[in-house]
Amino acid sequence: IEYLRQLGVLDESDTSVPRVIIPNYLNMQANCFNVSSFYDLCCISPCEDLFGHLEGKIQAPHATPEDIISLVSVLPSAHVPGSRTLSATLVAKLNEVAEQHEGQVPLHGRMFAQWMHFAYP
Repeated sequence: IEYLRQLGVLDESDTSVPRVIIPNYLNMQANCFNVSSFYDLCCISPCEDLFGHLEGKIQAPHATPEDIISLVSVLPSAHVPGSRTLSATLVAKLNEVAEQHEGQVPLHGRMFAQWMHFAYP
């Protein structure tokens, strides 16, 4: 657990149930191989494709929950079908993020990355 804590991938907001923050874990340096002194070779995250699609459609650093929900509900992944109805819990979590940011969801924030993990497990 100490190793995960040092890497910044451990969520200890509930101390009785520590959890791994998946986006942070996937993007940590341990997912890269030191190929040479000039560059590393890192594993591609399927999350990047999903996020890239949303960035291309939204074309802004933030969006309303409604805009995000309309895009995510039709965006398929390898494990999640497109044309789906997001659960009320998932919608509520996104609205909570927006409430903390004047009605907008910051796309490049930790909370949105965590939400995307719930939307695309």
